[in-house]
Amino acid sequence: MKKFLLPLLAVLTVPAFAASINIDNISKDDLKKVGNEFAMNFSHTTVAAPETDGLWGVEVGALGGKTGSPNLKDVVNNAGGSGNDFKTLYHAAAFARVHIPFDLFAEATILPKRDISDVSVSSNSFGVGWNVGAFLGLPIDIAVGYNTSSSDISFDQTINNTSTSNTDVDSTIKVATKSQVAWVGVSKTFLFITPYVKVGNSHSDSQFKIDTNGAAGTVFAFTNRQKEDVSANGGFLATGANIQLAFFKIGAEFSQTARVKRASAKISIDF
Repeated sequence: MKKFLLPLLAVLTVPAFAASINIDNISKDDLKKVGNEFAMNFSHTTVAAPETDGLWGVEVGALGGKTGSPNLKDVVNNAGGSGNDFKTLYHAAAFARVHIPFDLFAEATILPKRDISDVSVSSNSFGVGWNVGAFLGLPIDIAVGYNTSSSDISFDQTINNTSTSNTDVDSTIKVATKSQVAWVGVSKTFLFITPYVKVGNSHSDSQFKIDTNGAAGTVFAFTNRQKEDVSANGGFLATGANIQLAFFKIGAEFSQTARVKRASAKISIDF
């Protein structure tokens, strides 16, 4: 499984940051929107229905997908870069999901640190839930859950604006994000297909930090500080389906979290 997962993660993450990111003179509102796009790109998912089939169960696999990032596109365009390279962000991770007696389940994902060109990226997430419908013997899965995630992205950029007296200053921009989602979901298995829907609320926190090795310089239009924290709240909606073929499972999911749209897919072994 490890020999399969690592090459797959490499293929999935390379397109995400193959181009050079460039941001400059970014407003507070745009910073909040871009931070939320990064956070929700890496928010937790295992593309899983909220089901607990059997007393025990284990699933391991890989997932990947893409997230619409129109605000990042506009920010890069405004900085003189190629915004079209960033109209979409990509995510990938190895994951595991287990369910135990009393219809409880836990999920985890990880993307080990990857260096792609001058960009470094890593992420991890965790989720827990309880299938109340199965626990009460209902004919449909009704579950409640809570997810959390974190990611770190850093990239090199030369800053040249009024904050640097219009001279070139080399910098490393670091973006650290966290997200939380509380949700309620329903699912029902029909032969080997399990469609599902989840709804809830989300929150994200993002920190942008500029390291210039002590030199003056910032990319923020509203302050000369080199570190800013932003947050965002919103709704959560996800719909998808899993297909079980013997021990193999594939799945697809479409979601919108705090107005950020994402599509994800997975392949796994479930036993």
